[in-house]
Amino acid sequence: MTTKRIRPAIYHYYPRGTQKNNLSMREEEYKTEVTFLPQTLKDSIYVQLFDLKFEIPPSKIFLNDAKMEEGEEMEVKTSIYVEGDRTVRLELYVMQYSDDERLSNKRFPLTLNPGNNPIEEVVLQVDGAKYFKMSYKYIVETLDPATVRFDDLYVTFH
Repeated sequence: MTTKRIRPAIYHYYPRGTQKNNLSMREEEYKTEVTFLPQTLKDSIYVQLFDLKFEIPPSKIFLNDAKMEEGEEMEVKTSIYVEGDRTVRLELYVMQYSDDERLSNKRFPLTLNPGNNPIEEVVLQVDGAKYFKMSYKYIVETLDPATVRFDDLYVTFH
């Protein structure tokens, strides 16, 4: 069993897609605070761990961090803090890659209440997978801004 600690502020969460201006980010210590700023109810706003398109593994500067270890399962543990008094919905995507393509994409719907929300999900490791990425998609239900804080992420390979 091997566990990696991934700190969002250090490990490059960044906006993905055409709506890059529809969020703002602020890093404080080892947390990343994101305010989603949708312009329309059809906006597709993502925050991604590591870089490049979803279809391919991250660039070589992140390969060591994105490397999967031996095991049958990959367990993701983190927490997301929701500011304010309304529920926020996200979709967590856990993707697995060979050297040059995506092999798997698992989606987990998340309904987050105000305050701290522990997240714990398990993904079966796919044969031939060497690297992983994660992303969060914000589900737009209102044009009001919504602020969340992504805390440390722990990925354990069993």
